[in-house]
Amino acid sequence: MRELTFLLSLPNLLSLSRIPLGAAFWLVLGPTARGSIWAFGVMGLAALTDVLDGYLARRQAQRAGGPTEPDGGVGAWLDPICDKLFVAAVLAAIIVRRHPVPQIIALILTRELVQLPLGIAYRFIPTLRTWLRYDFRASLLGKAATVAQFLAIAALILDHPATATLAVIAFALGIAALADYMRRAIRDRKSVV
Repeated sequence: MRELTFLLSLPNLLSLSRIPLGAAFWLVLGPTARGSIWAFGVMGLAALTDVLDGYLARRQAQRAGGPTEPDGGVGAWLDPICDKLFVAAVLAAIIVRRHPVPQIIALILTRELVQLPLGIAYRFIPTLRTWLRYDFRASLLGKAATVAQFLAIAALILDHPATATLAVIAFALGIAALADYMRRAIRDRKSVV
């Protein structure tokens, strides 16, 4: 019951709202770049929920004098999973409606294809949690990768000539961010052991 209460906190509900926003993106994305304003509106709303959930979670933790949830917080692992699911829904809609070059999608999606299963495995396999101390909080590099990813997606929606370049940048920053997350997990493990 306590886990359900934490799951239904305002920051976590904001994270969870990105799942139906992914479905909404499917509804508003048209077959051409013309009229993409609604798709950008959904992406903007998803970005706003991402900023607000982190802000509200930090405020709750400050008021409580530390973490407000057990096990490092439901939001610590729920937020990045909801982010990945939203990005996957957006890219799936673009694939179905726009038929872009598959290599572009692969470059943009690489970080999610690697990080999502790692995050889920870490959460649900206790042995991994004893071996690593994975910090789900976004690093500066992770935030830069997310910005590059959304710029690449925006270029893809608009069928902009810079799409391939932005996809390569998103890929490079995404891989660098994953390497940084793993480095932190191993370093933090060593400091605990």
